[in-house]
Amino acid sequence: MEIVRVTAVILLIAALTQGQDADFDDKTCGFQLAPLEGLIKNGFQSRPGEWPWHVALFHRTPSGDDFDYQCGGTLVHKFLVLTAAHCVTLRSSRKPKPRGDILVKVGRFNIAEQQEEQGWDHEVEQVLPHREYKPLSFENDIAILKLKVPVIMTPYVQPICLWKRDDGIVLPNVYGSIGTVVGWGLTENDTVASTLNQAMMPVVSIHDCLESDRNFFGRLLNARSYCAGFKNGTGVCNGDSGGGMYFKHMRQWYLKGLVSFSNVVDSRKICNLKQYVGFTDAAQYLEWIYETAPINANEDPVLGHPNIRLINQRDCGTNEYIFGYSEDRKPVIQQYLWMAALRHPFQNHEYVPCNGALINKNYILTTNCVDFDDEISVTLGDYNTGEVRDCAPRNDNDYFCSSPVQLTTVAEFFRKDRLILVRLSIPAVIGRREHIQAICLPITPEQRNRRYPKYVLTGWKESGSDSQLLQRAVVDLIAQKACLEEMANQTYATAEEKNITKSIICVRNVADTTRSPQCEDYQAGTVLQAIEKQSNRYFLHGLQTGISYCSQPERFIAIGEYMEWILDNIRPVSSARTHSIRSMPPPVAAVSLQTMDFFFCCARKFGKPYVVVFLFRQLRPSMRTAFALLQWHTRTCQLKKPIDNARTLPTQGNAYAIGCRPQLFLFLRSEFNHVGRTAV
Repeated sequence: MEIVRVTAVILLIAALTQGQDADFDDKTCGFQLAPLEGLIKNGFQSRPGEWPWHVALFHRTPSGDDFDYQCGGTLVHKFLVLTAAHCVTLRSSRKPKPRGDILVKVGRFNIAEQQEEQGWDHEVEQVLPHREYKPLSFENDIAILKLKVPVIMTPYVQPICLWKRDDGIVLPNVYGSIGTVVGWGLTENDTVASTLNQAMMPVVSIHDCLESDRNFFGRLLNARSYCAGFKNGTGVCNGDSGGGMYFKHMRQWYLKGLVSFSNVVDSRKICNLKQYVGFTDAAQYLEWIYETAPINANEDPVLGHPNIRLINQRDCGTNEYIFGYSEDRKPVIQQYLWMAALRHPFQNHEYVPCNGALINKNYILTTNCVDFDDEISVTLGDYNTGEVRDCAPRNDNDYFCSSPVQLTTVAEFFRKDRLILVRLSIPAVIGRREHIQAICLPITPEQRNRRYPKYVLTGWKESGSDSQLLQRAVVDLIAQKACLEEMANQTYATAEEKNITKSIICVRNVADTTRSPQCEDYQAGTVLQAIEKQSNRYFLHGLQTGISYCSQPERFIAIGEYMEWILDNIRPVSSARTHSIRSMPPPVAAVSLQTMDFFFCCARKFGKPYVVVFLFRQLRPSMRTAFALLQWHTRTCQLKKPIDNARTLPTQGNAYAIGCRPQLFLFLRSEFNHVGRTAV
């Protein structure tokens, strides 16, 4: 008879060492804190927040570009999840899955929803199956997942208590007692449940379990497993794997077992709900848990920072190519989606004094390269700062164009040394269609301290025939000692420039020093990045501090040294700042009925008057596109005369609603399933 794998959820607790973390205190675990409103095959739907320690494990799909739900797990510490070993190992093997192929989702209730307000995704740092796990007999079917970043505790995310008490209270014998199992497994219709379900079931004696099917359970039951369930169709099924069995003692919940194995009903390998289910007895593995995943009481200040959740480390720095693919063979346009150009008016035209990098939808990082008391605008998604829209050849007969750029301004900024953290007045719209994405940040100690032999830098130049185009270069690391010695001999270097510390990364193009960034006249704030092999993502490691002499190594601020300061100063910003345009009165616009082009401009005092010109062009009957060009002028705005039949654009109906607001210029096409933004 075949066995269907039902992943057992195991609760993992941190090491019981001197200075034990408060998250393992019996007084703080196992409480249901969320407000509950209202009420698995033949079970009952739970309520959001009712089981705040239950997590969903997603595995990377064969295509490699997505994750699918596979198992459950149990949060026992802000860094640790317990689950069944067969959920996190290769099929019929003790070898753990690559950590990058497992994604842990906490605080989830409906896994069919892409995002939930209370849910968060976490990457895995270590996959730790029991060293004596036997995949054929499910012996020692237990594993620990150590998270890369600690979870933030909320009423919807809480650790459960392990099956132990430090105060001498003895937990009751559970045989014959009713426990609760939760999961997103198959429903009575043999479909995966989208919302979290729960079922209550008793722990049965070994005698009763063997009597029910001696041939099956006789081969799998051992001293550290047990049976539970009814034989009436109520139980756990495929997809409930890894879920824990929970018992309430007084006011707190404890983890007893992990769903591990069950019988199958037919050749479809669907679980047999007329039989009991096998659980790993997690209560007997406490010593192994403590030894395998000790938690350092001296928590890393970055990983333990409450604002770490504001950094999306899963959807950042995407590299569309296989790891190791030559950087020089990649196109520059639409490749480095986090690049930001900071602009301000200068002598009747717009000047780009520095570069920056988008780190989340609300913030960019740059260096001390501009006076932020001036009128500063920020452009995202740009490639050619001199063109209204960026286009590049796809082949000899075709070309592709990027989405319109996003324009916004600086709301406030924070400075430490030469590093500047800028909060945007309007959050960026991040997405592949918009060609805007944040770059990943080095948050783990290994990421912060690592130095790569080669880096990729991207930015716009100070001058030259190609200064309007985003540039890229591959550069070599200069060791700190060598850089310090070289800078000490530089006649024109300042004392600050000669002070090469751990917070500075030195680079140059060793093969051709004339192609080094300081010789190419890159703007301050140029981004220094490297691709992490494990995740195949770009990580921000440095920002250029200024313009150097060609004979000097180029110096970059090491972002890893400032991560705690960055997290101290970022904060969530309400999306309500992105205003609806429909309530805005439309400005006067000119429309040419022959060409379907129209022009639009707003004039507003903001230090100096400026003009925004929108050019809309009809591509085909069902689609229009738009370009926006922000220009600075010392004169007032002059509306371009219409070619024919000028009219005012409507604000209602299936047409256009266009408006001007301080620091915000948007267009909306309500008659199509598309919203275009030129500034967000």
